[in-house]
Amino acid sequence: MSILRAAWVPDDDPERDWEVGTELAVRWVEHEAAEQDATAVLVLNAFGAEQSIPTLRRFAERHLVTTPRSSRQRAGSGVGPVLAYVPDAKTLEFATGLARSSSLAVVEGANLFPLHGWAAQVHAIDLTRPEDEVEEVDARLTSALESLRFYGNNGYGPPFDRQQAARVLDDLRSAGLLDHDVVIGAMAAQGISPHGLKRLGQLIKAAGGR
Repeated sequence: MSILRAAWVPDDDPERDWEVGTELAVRWVEHEAAEQDATAVLVLNAFGAEQSIPTLRRFAERHLVTTPRSSRQRAGSGVGPVLAYVPDAKTLEFATGLARSSSLAVVEGANLFPLHGWAAQVHAIDLTRPEDEVEEVDARLTSALESLRFYGNNGYGPPFDRQQAARVLDDLRSAGLLDHDVVIGAMAAQGISPHGLKRLGQLIKAAGGR
């Protein structure tokens, strides 16, 4: 699923108030919606999460609000610019589908689903440092991720796919590039299902990833 533009608010500063980070994402999404003359959408893991953040609550009052469980909207049938608030893997997949051919901003909740690898893959603007260049991905990691995507088409279910993925992960570990959070986030951006990501996480753990 392709999105035109992506942005994120990393959960990397314990001193940053959630209101501040959320406001950055809200402004970006509303700007995208105005430019595209489209409807903005707020995607939550569950209804009610918006109530604790005033900026998010006001955004919800102005725009559509949905969750993966409540919506009848099919993933992949894009509707417009999307703001995903601290999504887990399932919610991120759903939000990406709604943002197809549009824009997606994500406020990260690192304890729930780390997004560093995702952001690098989709070239997301860091809204806390908008002037910074998007981080380049190591060429060796890029090649490995392409292989992991190929073997993950069936969610790493078949034994052969798991064996080949484990081989790729071993090579990454030997190169000092096997970071669980980076790989899982990157493969989420590559379209691997939440169930597949869970299996991949188990393979990474078995390979000795950090």
